[in-house]
Amino acid sequence: MSTGGHPAPARPSAAARFARAVGVYLRELGGEPTVVICGACAVLILSHYQGSTSFFRSVFGAKTQTHPWSGALPYFWWFGWSLLLYLAVPLLLSRVTRGSFTRRYGLGLGDWRAGLWISGLFLLVMVPAVYLASRTPSFAHHYPLAGNGAFTIKGPDGKPVVFLEVFFLYELAYFLYFVGWEFLFRGWMLNGLLPRFGRGGAILCQVAPFALMHLGKPEPEALGSIVAGVALGILALRTRSFWYGAILHGCIAVWMDLLAAWPYIRGP
Repeated sequence: MSTGGHPAPARPSAAARFARAVGVYLRELGGEPTVVICGACAVLILSHYQGSTSFFRSVFGAKTQTHPWSGALPYFWWFGWSLLLYLAVPLLLSRVTRGSFTRRYGLGLGDWRAGLWISGLFLLVMVPAVYLASRTPSFAHHYPLAGNGAFTIKGPDGKPVVFLEVFFLYELAYFLYFVGWEFLFRGWMLNGLLPRFGRGGAILCQVAPFALMHLGKPEPEALGSIVAGVALGILALRTRSFWYGAILHGCIAVWMDLLAAWPYIRGP
């Protein structure tokens, strides 16, 4: 049918209409939030597979099974590989987003006065709470993650011997793992999503994967991670730094290990 002697414009095909509709969604998906959310998902997946203790054992297990530190080595792999992913991938992806990496993602000290006193309050609550939790069988069964491999080595006769040097290095690696962990959630994700979703939305966006990463932990700890994720997100925004949450998380994790391992380290 024509109008005024001119043919009517051809109606776009179904494929063209579909492509146009999809294009609208793709344009809305563009920008930093997409980079941050998809990048964080990729980091956590890579960490789960290539950064796992089972991956280490499948690749290096036969070569390290006679090593005196064989109980701890898979966990050094896990902590080190995850730390690298949690820091390096955001750094590389930040090249496609705008602004200063240090200022935008909370790598500075921010409001250090507020950070110190708020962290002190957190510790006043968490240190005794963790001590009470350490009296439960599920806690002692779960920590340290490496079991007695966190504080023993194989002696000349093949039997485990308490070795404080391996425990110190294990806990140092464990602490640094939480530096990377906190940067991923409360540095990169939180601040990267802040302009699009606001403070509340950004906090909730990073809480979801953070809580799911606690599946397999004792149930009270897994449920508590929801509250902890919100609280640590507020702390990071209030202080404009992820460091205070990283120090808190790392210290509490080491405290948990120390409480669980102490009866064995102390001996009869």
